[in-house]
Amino acid sequence: MSSLSLPRAKKGSQGFTFIEAIVAMAIVGMAALPILLLISQSLDQLTRSADANERASAMQSAIAIIDPINPMNTPSGETSMGTISFTWTSELLVAPNDGEQVGAGLPGYRVGFYKVTIDVTKMGSPWFNFDMRKVGYEKIQYGLPFERSGL
Repeated sequence: MSSLSLPRAKKGSQGFTFIEAIVAMAIVGMAALPILLLISQSLDQLTRSADANERASAMQSAIAIIDPINPMNTPSGETSMGTISFTWTSELLVAPNDGEQVGAGLPGYRVGFYKVTIDVTKMGSPWFNFDMRKVGYEKIQYGLPFERSGL
């Protein structure tokens, strides 16, 4: 029977040296660095995208709330939806007509144009704001000019 013997390593080469291990870790680290940077940038862009979507949703909600409000009657106000609240103020851009404007398209109404600034707060802290242009109106004629009462 012959005995199996493992080949003996040469003297001085029994494993990795400390310097070889450090060099190997540095190479692995340099290879992993671009991957970690890519993951970091992706997470940052994902966070920005989520914030932009949340802002767009809040802006659509604010527009839906402010749209039916007449800035001539309600020039400022505040309303809230859960953790988000909306505050608006109106600034007159074009003064309303003094009286009825024949041939102007809207007889019987005073019409003015306003810039409405909406401030949006989230959990009590200012978040963002935006401007809208709105028409303010007031009815000044309550009957037709040739209308006969009682018929």
